[in-house]
Amino acid sequence: MKQYLQPLAWGMAMASIVAVASGFALSMVASTAQAAMAHDHGPHGQAMISEPPPGARWSIDEALREGMTRIHEAVQRSLPDAPGQPIGDEAAADLQRDIEAATSYLIANCKLPEAADAALHGLLIDLLRGAEALSEADQREQGLQRLVEALERYPQLFAEPLWRDGFVARLR
Repeated sequence: MKQYLQPLAWGMAMASIVAVASGFALSMVASTAQAAMAHDHGPHGQAMISEPPPGARWSIDEALREGMTRIHEAVQRSLPDAPGQPIGDEAAADLQRDIEAATSYLIANCKLPEAADAALHGLLIDLLRGAEALSEADQREQGLQRLVEALERYPQLFAEPLWRDGFVARLR
């Protein structure tokens, strides 16, 4: 009898561990998304300005450069080797985790002026929605495209001297 109960008990214990870990991971994703949506530095004006003045770009700080570079590198690592090839399950999960971590870093370390902060919030929302779509196989390509579009918008909105436009040309 012991030979049957012991493996069953171990299986139940492992299932419980996986369930707890999954619940924890889900709560982290939800809290990161909520923080990005509700992020507030104080008395912002009601009008969210997402575009810099014509011909200008918002200044950046080291935290913004670091967080966006982390996201850029994660996307580059995750792109399939051949054009048109779908992103795999493991690569999608890794990318989603990396984007959520970098977004959390940006939220925690954001020290931009009000108008630039509003522009960053728009990018963060798109990045988190793209990352969320990576968890569903049928939405994965749209999620990846949303990430790419947000990354392409970043150097258009912010004066990032280290980035070059068109870094994702091989995706198309």
